[in-house]
Amino acid sequence: VIGTSSGCIENFAYVRIGEVGGTGHNMGICRLISSLAGAPMFWFSGPLTEALGVDVVLVLSLLAYVIRFLNYAFMKHPYHALLAEALRGITFAAFWSSGSMYAHKISPPGMSATMLLIMNAMYGGLGQS
Repeated sequence: VIGTSSGCIENFAYVRIGEVGGTGHNMGICRLISSLAGAPMFWFSGPLTEALGVDVVLVLSLLAYVIRFLNYAFMKHPYHALLAEALRGITFAAFWSSGSMYAHKISPPGMSATMLLIMNAMYGGLGQS
């Protein structure tokens, strides 16, 4: 579900920004904000996942996607996308880290890389396609 949500929003977010008058500059600023928000979240996502649990982090990630979809649906100015893109960075980092931790946890001995491969294939191949 997260892969499909990501695929939808990643393919249409910049189209939507353009619809409300955004330029390539606005889109670049949005991607910068997303990256700046996500980088520290990768650092904090391990302790966050340990404190809240994988299930809670994944549910929070899905809720963040809902907020992002609503933000893009109702935005009137290109800079309204900044909140959605900041959430993108935080959401992806939290989801990916907790998902990776869970895949490692449930994998049989010596199969961690295979489980991560399957997770990546489900997210990027099946989900975002």
